[in-house]
Amino acid sequence: MFVVTLPSLAVLLALPTYTLASGIPVVVSPGLNLSSNPNVTAHIPSCTNLTNNAPNPYCYTKLQETAYLTNWNLTSPELCAPDELWSTCYLRSVYGKPGPNCTSLTNSTTTCAQYNCTTLSLSTPLCPEPTPPNSTHNATVATAEAYYGAWSIYALQHHIATWSAALAANTSTAAILAALNPRLPNTATSLLATLIPKYGLNSSINADAALVTLLKLPTGSAVPQLAEGNARLRGESSSLTGPQWQEALVIRLGQVLDLAMRRFETFLGAVKGGAFSAVGLEGVGNLTRSLRDG
Repeated sequence: MFVVTLPSLAVLLALPTYTLASGIPVVVSPGLNLSSNPNVTAHIPSCTNLTNNAPNPYCYTKLQETAYLTNWNLTSPELCAPDELWSTCYLRSVYGKPGPNCTSLTNSTTTCAQYNCTTLSLSTPLCPEPTPPNSTHNATVATAEAYYGAWSIYALQHHIATWSAALAANTSTAAILAALNPRLPNTATSLLATLIPKYGLNSSINADAALVTLLKLPTGSAVPQLAEGNARLRGESSSLTGPQWQEALVIRLGQVLDLAMRRFETFLGAVKGGAFSAVGLEGVGNLTRSLRDG
């Protein structure tokens, strides 16, 4: 079982703070020591230059993003509605509007949709890619810390949705059936844990490893459970057809995505260290070809 250990409230309160323009106090852990070697420092990115250098796993750490997000979560009861997803509330707070096509936080017209990053769709505007300040897009942020928080939400959703689309492709059936272990019970989780490291293309930034760890978490009561006694959905019979396995895999990916966007601690454990803070998210076409040709 994957356990996320967060700093205690006493430790957080003992750390120095600063305040964002929104008025939210942000704790920062002690600064990182950078090498004085000019050959090293010459390649260290400017983490506040969002236009040219974001996103970057190094900057996730340098900006103390875990402490920033933890502090935001401590203050979120004052910011979020009782039934609002933490991820929806966060995006609403950093974008300054409740969703796409909205003009302000109070816009409630029928054209003003709520941010929702629980969907497996890759084309939905409900989980937008964040853009730097002064951008003309509909999802701008004011600070680097806010950008990396929004990017991590967007990138996690995009990564899981990309895997979902690639595994659902007809050409992926052979790879899925070949991954079945004839000597052990096969489940959607165990099959994904085999497929993702074998065919994934993001091992260098640990996104696939983080996804495998996330898949091992129990979904609990926060998301719909797979139908009890229904082998087609539960994915516990190696006699299932390729399309049936594909359906089971997509359902499981949807469950963990929903869990991460509802449970802050689960999300933080998945993105820590900048696992989802890298330029160039993988495309469905490349991943589908990997499954087909691997």
